[in-house]
Amino acid sequence: KNQSKKVYIIRCSNEKIGLFGLYNHVVHHLKKAEALDAYPVVDWQYYPNSGILDDDLVGKENAWEYFFEQPRGISLEDAYKSWNVIMSTGEVMGSLDEVWKEDELQHSHELIEKYIRLNQKNQKMLERKFVELNMHSSRVLGVLCRGTDFAASKPKGHAICPSAEETIKKIEEMENQWKHFDRIFLATEDDYIFAKMKKQFEDKMIFCQHHRIQNASDKWLNELYDSMDYRECKRKIMQEYLLSVYLLARCDALIAPVVGGTLGAMRIKGKYENVFLFQLGLY
Repeated sequence: KNQSKKVYIIRCSNEKIGLFGLYNHVVHHLKKAEALDAYPVVDWQYYPNSGILDDDLVGKENAWEYFFEQPRGISLEDAYKSWNVIMSTGEVMGSLDEVWKEDELQHSHELIEKYIRLNQKNQKMLERKFVELNMHSSRVLGVLCRGTDFAASKPKGHAICPSAEETIKKIEEMENQWKHFDRIFLATEDDYIFAKMKKQFEDKMIFCQHHRIQNASDKWLNELYDSMDYRECKRKIMQEYLLSVYLLARCDALIAPVVGGTLGAMRIKGKYENVFLFQLGLY
């Protein structure tokens, strides 16, 4: 099939990488595909990732399509039957350093605008939630907090994430420097951080994630979501996380640590009025 086209299959063999680690990996390979004048197709079907795809569905369902449409309309089935197929490297590619590089962020933003579309179900949910939270008529400060597995395991080489108290202090500091915000949109999987933020900002705080973690122990989130406690609601958790990052991208300003969701939001947004990124060193 597709004898007049080059098909570029984007795959990732790292089982532990999270949803926006995978998303950012796809963006990296969209750049490769475009440079080769190839048609990108995303394969989250044949490469296990227990955080988004149940083990018994590997090889049967493409988890990319739980959330998105295929970039150029070629299905994964047709991609593997195509005449000229390029297989991307399966190793995780790209760097979080792009958060500091305005030109590269803009290039990624343009590729996302061109190639990555939420599927109809998730797009409708996003628009509905945007209105429900009154974000369409408010100035909103977006805040991303990462806790749970980072706080417990302190993964070597990853950015140190601030505590709830440090984040609250920074929000109050930045609100004095930047323009007034009517709402604070919080994206976090951590129940402790959520409770602290809610107590501090009360009705000013808005959110869309309802499944949160109290204690990740020494497990990565992907491992935790694959446990029996979360397996039944895993896809819903990922959907809420996806929408929370897309809603972060609709905020006017951003405060966050340098993690995958932050890079994802900055790429989707293109350019915020103001951004503060925590630089607390590495674990």
